Amino acid sequence: MNNLNPLFAVIIFLIAYCTAYVINLKYKVNNLSTRYESVDGLRGFLAISVFISHASLWYQYIQKEQWASKSYFYTQLGSTSVAFFFMISSFLFISKLLNTGKKEFNWKAFFISRLFRLVPMYYFSVAIIVFLVIIISDWSLKVGVFEFLHEMFLWGTFAVIRDTSINGFGLTYLINAGVVWSLPFEWLFYFSLPVISILILKRKPSAFYLFISLVFIGGYFYVNSVHVQHLLSFVGGILAAVVVKYKPFQNKDNKLFSILILVCLALIIQFEKSTNMPCKILITIIFILISSGNTLFGILKSSTLKFMREISYSIYLIHGIILFVVFYFGFGLEEAKTLSASEFCVVVFLVTPVVVILSFVCYRFIEKPFMEISKKC
Repeated sequence: MNNLNPLFAVIIFLIAYCTAYVINLKYKVNNLSTRYESVDGLRGFLAISVFISHASLWYQYIQKEQWASKSYFYTQLGSTSVAFFFMISSFLFISKLLNTGKKEFNWKAFFISRLFRLVPMYYFSVAIIVFLVIIISDWSLKVGVFEFLHEMFLWGTFAVIRDTSINGFGLTYLINAGVVWSLPFEWLFYFSLPVISILILKRKPSAFYLFISLVFIGGYFYVNSVHVQHLLSFVGGILAAVVVKYKPFQNKDNKLFSILILVCLALIIQFEKSTNMPCKILITIIFILISSGNTLFGILKSSTLKFMREISYSIYLIHGIILFVVFYFGFGLEEAKTLSASEFCVVVFLVTPVVVILSFVCYRFIEKPFMEISKKC
């Protein structure tokens, strides 16, 4: 077996699923019955898919120092999963706006909830990254104090302004597998919602929130390029929210729609990137069908997948760090090169339960407490 064999992905997922199943037997997280249970099931699958993609990439990096995959399948596991994450974000919050009706949308509660949901775990992961870089740097600054503080500021803003290395360590991006790139898009969407809501809400947002929204949008595009291909993922989620709200067709667990989802998935892996427009259309079709209630022959109703959805943010942020620690500190990059493809696969299989367990610990002791605090604000 090697890292490009689809069986590699299947085994990792089964190990992750079994680990999550055992944890979920003892520790139930929240109410796993929600209005959009098929979307919850999908989200539980996505974070593990990103982990699988990056695990495969690590072998390529160890052998040839190239962070790129020759496999469309493994590339799409990562990029398509992120596209789905973007769609889920826009679907959930546009649905909230559509369902607000004549009531006033609580913008203060919304931004507080986003702040407490995303920031604590992100800062925790950044703290680990900084700690690892300092160890690699022999506990000394390789750049000036002000340059180091500037780097901390950029990381502290979710790399919205720009990404950067830390303390002159050129492989900083490798520590968390570069997952930070997607988070600025999430913040852009959140801060765009007051402006978007003008087209949806009967009771428009106050001038204050519109001002904050416009300032953030303007500042974001002043320092960043316009990545239309990623913004289209959010549009896909908006389309799904409209479809679910006005129900142009009955979906639920229609087997024909489940087959259509599988066909679309098979077509997606024929494309090199999820940013290809036909590929983006296929991803959008899949998401509209799933958000409309299709559970893919009942698979997405799994309580274990819903459990994995709860810990998905932690999985997303720390899986790269765990892989880095194993191969950089555990083996050493030069020693890791001597691993055969089969040996590499076995190492990743052994790491997989660790990723799930530590993600659950992070969820329980970092994410969940802060989410509870946000409800009291």
